[in-house]
Order: sequence, then structure tokens, then C-alpha cells
Amino acid sequence: MDDEKSVFGVKPDNLDRLLQFGLELPEAEEDELASTAHQDTLTEKPGSRIGNYKLLKILGEGGMGIIYLARQEEPVRRRVALKIIKPGMDTKRVLARFEAERQALALLDHPNIAQVYDAGTADSGRPYFVMEYVKGTSITEFCDRHMLSIEERLRLFQQVCQAVQHAHQKGIIHRDIKPSNILVTSENDHVVPKIIDFGVAKALIQPLTERTLVTEQGQLFGTPEYMSPEQADMVNEDIDTRSDVYSLGVLLYGLLTGVLPFDPQTLRDGGIDNIRKTIRDTDPKTPSTRLTDLGEEAAKIAEMRRTQISTLARHLRKELEWIPLKAMRKERSERYRTASELADDIENYLKGAPLIAGPPSVGYKVKKFVRRNRILVGGIATVLAVLIAGIVTSTLFALRAERARSQAQDVSDYLLTSVMDTGRDGALLERTWEDFLDNAVKGLEGRFEDQPLVEAELRYSLGHKHTDARKPETAIELLERAYQIRRQHLGPTHDLTLHTAMMLGWAQSFAGRHDVAIGMWTDQIELMQKARGDGYWRIMLLKTVLGDMYHTLGNYKEAEACLDEALERWRQLRDPYTFRFRLFAIQKRRGINYLTQGRYTEAEQVLRQALEMNFPLNVRTLTCRKILSSVYRAQGRYAEAEQLCKWALDLMREDLGEDHWATLGAQCELGRILMEQGRLSEAEKLISGALRSGRLKYGDADGNTRLFIKTLALVRTRQGEYTDANDLFTEAMKDRKHRPTKVTRMRWKP
Repeated sequence: MDDEKSVFGVKPDNLDRLLQFGLELPEAEEDELASTAHQDTLTEKPGSRIGNYKLLKILGEGGMGIIYLARQEEPVRRRVALKIIKPGMDTKRVLARFEAERQALALLDHPNIAQVYDAGTADSGRPYFVMEYVKGTSITEFCDRHMLSIEERLRLFQQVCQAVQHAHQKGIIHRDIKPSNILVTSENDHVVPKIIDFGVAKALIQPLTERTLVTEQGQLFGTPEYMSPEQADMVNEDIDTRSDVYSLGVLLYGLLTGVLPFDPQTLRDGGIDNIRKTIRDTDPKTPSTRLTDLGEEAAKIAEMRRTQISTLARHLRKELEWIPLKAMRKERSERYRTASELADDIENYLKGAPLIAGPPSVGYKVKKFVRRNRILVGGIATVLAVLIAGIVTSTLFALRAERARSQAQDVSDYLLTSVMDTGRDGALLERTWEDFLDNAVKGLEGRFEDQPLVEAELRYSLGHKHTDARKPETAIELLERAYQIRRQHLGPTHDLTLHTAMMLGWAQSFAGRHDVAIGMWTDQIELMQKARGDGYWRIMLLKTVLGDMYHTLGNYKEAEACLDEALERWRQLRDPYTFRFRLFAIQKRRGINYLTQGRYTEAEQVLRQALEMNFPLNVRTLTCRKILSSVYRAQGRYAEAEQLCKWALDLMREDLGEDHWATLGAQCELGRILMEQGRLSEAEKLISGALRSGRLKYGDADGNTRLFIKTLALVRTRQGEYTDANDLFTEAMKDRKHRPTKVTRMRWKP
């Protein structure tokens, strides 16, 4: 923002700088720091004291106050920010505003709002207050510097919305929400935004001070670019919380597009009258249009968000831009009612749920439901189409058509009543995947006692879905019963029985019981060999799975033996072309196993053999290239490793998305390659970004997230930040279950 042209009389070194400086300096240098204020006019200068606080340097100055970095001496020793009224500014109006800000902050208690510690009067007779020192940068600068993705920016913005909601619940409107008043810090890779400067805050419920705060005619309180129409109208008595909602909408607009709805230069050139008219009467361009109008600059903005301009514009045009546009409606009644509702709608977008800001048509909600629950819709469609039309008939063999149709109808009734029970008012559209899973399990009990094979199929399907949803304990219960039924009615070597046992092994593995899974799969291999012979293709599949599991558990020799045997058996099949994707998977796993053991030449050879099969670019082939770049890195071939990994990462971002586990893995690997070359700053940015996205999308306990933590710890070690490195290593190992980081389950059909 160009504060030289401020219409409300704030100097360039105003609150935009508040608390965002503060590199830690040696104590001997603190008293020698230059001031940005006119020190010859100040009674209090760096080196002097106010109460228990030693002034260290000036952080910035606003229209009425000066903000110092100070050190509290007692009862605790810490750095604080101390704000004191400027000499000559102690008019009744300024004192009222200063007192209002102090009391506003004192009312608030939220982790994302700067905390007030103390207040008093200096020896000069001018009031001051002491608040939390936030060592950070503005939210927009932080997002761009760390190249946060759109999802990461939205998650950060949600925290800001909740902090504003807290202030509103305390009866306080901020009235000057803008990037420089939202500072972001990063501690142990946890990003924390802090709202500062309630200097123009207004009380909703009670006066913040006994003094009367009168708005001078022709003066705007706030920042024009972020100002709501009613605030620009200067009808201050009628401003409510929705004014802050408007400012949040402008902030979100900028976080998404890198530019503001109205060009600052054009907005300010006409003075107050032009500012008021533009804000009140002119509708801003949609974010996607504003972005594409920027030309070459748009590509740089997209790069700051780790994406391509076409991808960013496409996401905005679909639905994302509806959110800031609703927050910025001219009529307050058409905006989000609260800051919390704005945060909730962002959550709706991230989850794929219908937006409050979206068109309220039934067709739109149905489309969003299908998109949000692709697995669910696919699962229901599969159960209806396959189970009813095919599996029931094929499983029960010689049943007469009339009985098969009857059972199909029973399954259909079960799905429509127990599983998809909508209640009233069409609640189906608001249901989640977890809701359907829970209903399905409850509705199954005692429903098919006289149709055991139908029950087994349903239990298998539900167990499969619970495994995918990472609910292994429920999956195990369902699959064990399905296995018992099929073993009893179809025999231990029937395809369906073996298939259920394999899925049960996966559920045990996801529950952390890897030895149980290995034992089950080994038993199944023996049963299949007896029933079908050594050439049965599913034996080779299970051998591959076993090899993958042994590798994950660190038993590399057993893994190599299983994978080599599986490869040899696949090659002996009459039609290996039909199963070439299995060959590709085995070769990739062999390459990983060789790489882990330090056998780089063999790893490169088998990975190249896999890629020479010329499969289309997808998550498997791109991941294979990322693994090959790891081999190059391990061999010290950094230029080749960097080129290949960058290429794969760019395609993953475009095709899989910014926060797909494979994309984040490639981003972390590229950071590792840069780290090995000594490019620590670049490496830290990439790996920290992968870690933040991993935490948001998959959680702290996910194996990939832990890998990112450990990799970042390596960077911290190279940087000499041993305390941070130790904390990260400790976090990575905390509550760690011995389970695969990423075991790709190879699906197979009966």
C-alpha cells in the first residue's frame, strides 16, 4: 500500500510496520539502533526506561502513537511492544482513541490476537500500554515469501476469521483489517497469524472509554482499499460487524489473486469523494477476470501459489471467487452474517460441500454432493449395479431367477432405507461419507440372516470402504465376519474367500498389526498354490504385496526375494502384455528396495526398465520418475536429479493438485536435492511448504508428514539450528506407530 498518499494523514512508517520488524540483535547493539521517528522531539528514546520497560528501538509510528520494541525487566524478562502517545498529540480526541485501543485489546483473549500485558502513564504524563511483541511479517508477504498454495492460504485466512469473530463476540469491530495489521509468525513450522492494531476499533455494546470519541468531518477511519461502503460513507454510528466481513473479503481477494479489487492508484487519485463513490457504487471485477487482465504478471502470481495461471484461473472461475464477492457485497444484508460464517464457507469449499455463496439450486447441490462423495456414489453405484445384477446371481450359482430378483430387491431396499435414510427435508444432500458408512453398518445387523452370501458381500464391500476411509478396526470386524461366512458356504479356496482374506490382511496392516497381515497373506498363498497351482496370477500379486510390506518393515532381503519371485512368475505368463502394469509396479518396488539398500546402479537399471514400458503419465509413472531422481541424488548427480524432479513435480501439481500426497513427496524430494547442493534457503522453503500442506491435509500422525518433519530437521541441522532440529526429530518420533509410510494397496478383483 502506498501510504504516501494516505487521505487520513498517516506517514509511510505508520502502523504497516507495527511489530513486523525485530531481528534478534546482541544486547550491546540495542542502544545504538537508529530511530525512524524524530528523536529530538521525544522524551522517551531507545535506551531510556518507562516503568519496568527498557526501550530498545522504534518499530514504527502511527498518526497518534509511537511503537517501541522494549524489554520487560520484571517480574518476567521478555521482549514486548510498547505504544505511547506522541508528544503534542495528547488532545482529548487522540487520548480518547488511544484509550479506546487499549481497552479494546484488553477485552480480547484469543491466540490470534496480540495480547495486552500492561498499561500506565510515563513520567512525561503521556499514557502508554504494553502488548505482545509479534515477530512476523504481514500475511500477504508471508504467503508469497513461502509460496503458500491456495488451500494453505485459505486455512491461514480461516484463523483470521475466527479471531475477528472473537472480537465481534466481545463487542469490538476492528474497522481497519488489512495485511499489515495481520502478522504471521512461524514457530516449529506451525504458522500463527496475529491481528494487531485496534487503534480505530469501535465498541458495539458499551463505550470503550468514558471520553467521547467524535469523528471529525471529512476524516476516514481505516484504509480505503479495505473499507466497506458504509464505513466510506462515514456513517460511523451505523457500522456493525459486517463492515469487518467486507474487509475480510477484500483481504481474501488479495490472497487469492495477488491484487486488490480496486487499483490503489486509481482509487486514491480523486481524493475522498472518488474513494467514497468507487467503494459505494462500483462493483469490482471478479477475481478470475482481474487476474487474467494482468498479463505476464499473472504468471508470477500463480507461481507464488505453486500453480499455473490456467489452473488458478480455472479454480477461481468455478466457485472460489464466489466467497470474496459475497463478503464484499454493497448491501450488508447480502454479505455473510458473521466472520465465522465466512470461515465456514471456506471449509465448505475445501471439503467440496455446497457453498453458502453458491447458487441455491437443487442441481448445484446434487452436483456438489456427487463431487464430494465420489467414493460413496461410486460405491453405491457398484453395490446396486454389480451386487444386484451380477454378484448375487453369480455367487449363488443355480438359484432360480425369481429368487435372485427377490434378493436383489432386498439389497435395494436395504440401501434405500438403512444406508441412505434421508430423514426429512431431503437431508441426503447434506450427508457425509462417514454418515453413510455408519448407517450402512447399523442397518446390516440381522437384515440378511437367511441370505448369508448376500450379507457376506455387503460386509465385504463395507469393510473395503472402511479400509479406504482409514477405519481399520470397523473394517476388521466386517471383513472377519464376511470371511467366516464365505469360508463356510463357499470353501477356503474359493476366489471370494481368498479375496476377503486379502482385504482383511490390509485392514490388519492399516491397524498396525503387520505381522498378522503377513501371516494371513502367507497362508493364502499356500491355499492358492494347492487349489490353483504355482502359476495362479493372484499368487504373484500377493508375493508383490508381501515384498512391499517386508520392505516397509525393513526386511530388505525378504522383500527382494518376494519381488524377484513375483517378477519371474509374471514373465512366464502366456500373455505378459495384459499384465504389464503389474510388471511396472514390481519393477518400481524393486527399484525402491535397491535404493534403500544403497544399491544405486541396480535401482537405476530397474526403474529405467519400468519407465521404458511407456505407460501414460499418471501418479504411478510420475512417482517412479521422482524415485529415479532420488537415485541420482544419492549418486551425487544433482543436475540430473533436480531437472527430473522439477519436471515430475510440475506435472503432479497440474494433474494431481497441490496437496496430493505424491505432489508433496516430490516437493520434499526436490528440497532434499537442493539441500544436498547447499542451497538451504530454497530447500527450507520447499520442505516447509510440503510440511504445512501435509499437516493440513493428512494430519501430524501421517507417515508422509513425519517424513517431511525429519527432512526439515536435516535442513535445520545443516543450517546450524540444532535446537530446532532436535525438536523436529523428537516430534517426528513422538507417538510413532510402526506402520508403512505409504503402502499402495494393489487392487484386485475376483
